[in-house]
Amino acid sequence: MGIQKRNYNENALDMFRVFATIQVFLGHIITHFSMENPPTQVIYFFRGVPILFVLSGFLAAKSIENRSTKEYLIGRAIRILPEFWVCILINTIIILLFYPTHPTLIEAVTYIITQLCGLNFYTGEWLRGYGVGTPNGVLWTIAVQIQFFLLVPIISKFLKKTPLKKQFVGIIGLSIVSLFLNNLEGVLPTIFVKLIGVSVLPYLYFLLFGMMIWYYRDSIIPKFEKYRWIILIAYVIWEFCTNWIAAIHYLDGVLYNIVTTLLLASLISGFGFRKRLRMPNDYTYGFYLYHMVFINIAVELGIVSFMPLVKGIILTVVIAIITVMAAYLSNHLIARPVNRFLNTQNKNNK
Repeated sequence: MGIQKRNYNENALDMFRVFATIQVFLGHIITHFSMENPPTQVIYFFRGVPILFVLSGFLAAKSIENRSTKEYLIGRAIRILPEFWVCILINTIIILLFYPTHPTLIEAVTYIITQLCGLNFYTGEWLRGYGVGTPNGVLWTIAVQIQFFLLVPIISKFLKKTPLKKQFVGIIGLSIVSLFLNNLEGVLPTIFVKLIGVSVLPYLYFLLFGMMIWYYRDSIIPKFEKYRWIILIAYVIWEFCTNWIAAIHYLDGVLYNIVTTLLLASLISGFGFRKRLRMPNDYTYGFYLYHMVFINIAVELGIVSFMPLVKGIILTVVIAIITVMAAYLSNHLIARPVNRFLNTQNKNNK
């Protein structure tokens, strides 16, 4: 792998994470506020979820490098689960307050258990009329990342021993598997199709791109930095063609994602380590968790149907501010106290 010559903590990856989270938020606003028109389609030029997955792969490989498997897994669990679980419980309380149809005891228990376990695609029939119809549907990415983080200790040992070319070929092979897994509707029962859709398998190649960049950072990143503007132009051309040229507009979703992910990973490598642009506090996770909570409330209250653009922008700003406040409280009242408590326990045990 070679000796690390650069300090890769000097990076702008926080900015990529913020940008990706905002893109996901605005994408959901446009969809659920019926604001889809040519100007707003620019939001889809840079896809947030692939960026977040590539970053997760990169940072997971970096995180486990000097830690034991136990330390790594505990660290990931502390980072993800407390805020996730509290968000689920708060959203459940909000649903009961705003939604007139209340569940039976069995329906309520089933709903809470499935949501806390990361099966966020499940929405009981009693809840289909609330908000956008799937209150926690956006959290499918959290379930995928949890599965991925569990696999990282095994994957990392394999990737460290695998040459770059073989890694790249393997990732392309996984992307082809993903193409197959995303076309099983009608072949398998619906429940299996849904379970595969929220498993890590169809998205593993996103995450492995990020890990590959970390393990071969000294050879990959300088090359992408050299050609970063060419890569950016290539990406813009690719997005323009796939979105506005009818002949290739209907590319298979996974095939589109393969090329898009490769280009986005290259852009992250090319621009992410040029300057240090770190945030003192990272609220993107909390923002991601809570943004659909407030979008669902707006939809449930009936104030977003075929909304004029100006009114939609105002409501978007209001929801964004409320979500930032929720993310701030989540970080300071849940994440930080949990970290402090566990750090204290570790010191006492030593």
